[in-house]
Amino acid sequence: MRVKSEARRQAIIDVAKEAFCRQGFEATSMSEIASRVGGSKATLYNYFRSKEEIFIAVMESSATDRIAEAFKILEENTDIRFTLVDFGMHYLKSIISPDIVAIRRMAINEAERSDIGRHFYENGPKKGWLLVSNYLQQQIEQQRLINCDAGICATHLKALLEAEVVEPYALGVITPPDENQLSAVISRAITVFLRAYQP
Repeated sequence: MRVKSEARRQAIIDVAKEAFCRQGFEATSMSEIASRVGGSKATLYNYFRSKEEIFIAVMESSATDRIAEAFKILEENTDIRFTLVDFGMHYLKSIISPDIVAIRRMAINEAERSDIGRHFYENGPKKGWLLVSNYLQQQIEQQRLINCDAGICATHLKALLEAEVVEPYALGVITPPDENQLSAVISRAITVFLRAYQP
């Protein structure tokens, strides 16, 4: 049996991501991925047990590359408004990037037929927003925010950040907002959030 190579695994993920984003999950076959990588299906199965497992790896790779940076901002000990505005900018830029939008659409489309939707949530949004919840809990304990359920507080922040942009963009109603537009959206969202949650 050939030794697994991390470079080979990443090549499979990269090829699969391009195929998934271009033609969708359902229309992409293991045979096609193997052919594009330049190997056999047997080699592919040596790295991934199923197409669903490849999709999860694609999703995790994309989230790691783009969204993780946003959540790292919360580790910095700065003014709460500055931190949340900075976080909001990184977060919104990440989730409206074409590949993340495509992956999210596929996860939603496949949710009725497989566990992909659940895996997407458990390994993406749930993990990230747990970090936000932990950050907000620290702010509550330091009395920078009112005493409340940090998890619910985090869901309100998420809703405010996404409200003006995410759905209209995903549905093709608006073009990608530029830096100034995003800045204004985020400023409004954080202002409303802090008015509700600051003592």
